[in-house]
Amino acid sequence: MENWKLIWTKLEIMNEVGVKQLPDNLPGVYRLSYEAEDGNRYVFYVGRTQGIKEWLLQHLSSEENICIKNYLSTKKCFFRYAKVTEIYIQEAAEKQMYKRYEPICNIKEPESRDDIKVNLT
Repeated sequence: MENWKLIWTKLEIMNEVGVKQLPDNLPGVYRLSYEAEDGNRYVFYVGRTQGIKEWLLQHLSSEENICIKNYLSTKKCFFRYAKVTEIYIQEAAEKQMYKRYEPICNIKEPESRDDIKVNLT
């Protein structure tokens, strides 16, 4: 079994100014969270992509997922990401994040190999 440890960025406010500072064509995995009334932050969406900046900007500007759109327009939201170049590791990390956080805005469980363990912390 392969084991991978991700290096996560610090939590950033999900807005156009912050996202535009990211490098273009940055591959990896990311998660979106919101700050609840109890002061805690909860993950509402996880994803993987070959262009994190581009996808985050799409979430902010032309989001088709109504669930994500609602969180972004009504809550204080954040993002963090981990650079991952290998697609099969991105897939494994996305699936493991889905299982760990049970994000309400992901429509279905991502598919990936089961012989890869990704440390998400």
